[in-house]
Amino acid sequence: MAHQGTAETGYRTAPLLDFVTRTIAREEPALRDIRETTEAKGLPAISVGPDEGRLLHFLASACGARKIVEVGTLAGYSACWLAKALPEGGMLHTIEYDPKHAKVAKENIGLAGLTAKVTVHTGPGMAVLPTLEAHGPFDLVFIDADKTGYEGYARWASNNVRSGGFVICDNAYLFGNLHRDDLPKDHEDKPKVAPMRAALSLLADESLFSSCAMVPTGEGMAVAVRR
Repeated sequence: MAHQGTAETGYRTAPLLDFVTRTIAREEPALRDIRETTEAKGLPAISVGPDEGRLLHFLASACGARKIVEVGTLAGYSACWLAKALPEGGMLHTIEYDPKHAKVAKENIGLAGLTAKVTVHTGPGMAVLPTLEAHGPFDLVFIDADKTGYEGYARWASNNVRSGGFVICDNAYLFGNLHRDDLPKDHEDKPKVAPMRAALSLLADESLFSSCAMVPTGEGMAVAVRR
């Protein structure tokens, strides 16, 4: 039997969630424009939504973040939510593999008035991350990039986030396939299962993190607090 108040009771209706989004996860026009024009600019519409954006803003504010790393910039939507939580003098280093995406992100971040708080780095995540270590330790690392790289990204984050800082992994449900051992060999998510599980096991390692939780967003967002 489902616990009272869980999603199985059916109260998570679209009208209710739309109301909550309008009330809690309010977007500034510049952020909404980024989200709504991503496809028109030739990028895939796979960024976080306004609810997840507000959650990232909340988490960055909760840990008093001044220095943040994001792996996976895309159009800069989540970067803007994170940067909005930074105080004056704070800096977000965000990494984007695709030069075209990085160019669009820089333009969007500029239109949002956040250029002074965001540095966009172009290149493979595991190549760029070591170059950022001199700026650490960091208060928060947000991982939302290629899923086969999650284990490496999470391990780097665990070594470069301060005590009390957050490591966050998006898409942690792996599109509903995290638990599946029966995926066909040619399934697109098959090579992503082991790295995602390894990343989550790392975040759940109590010798490294004092607490870890799965926030049940639509895609699943794992959050861990470094010891």
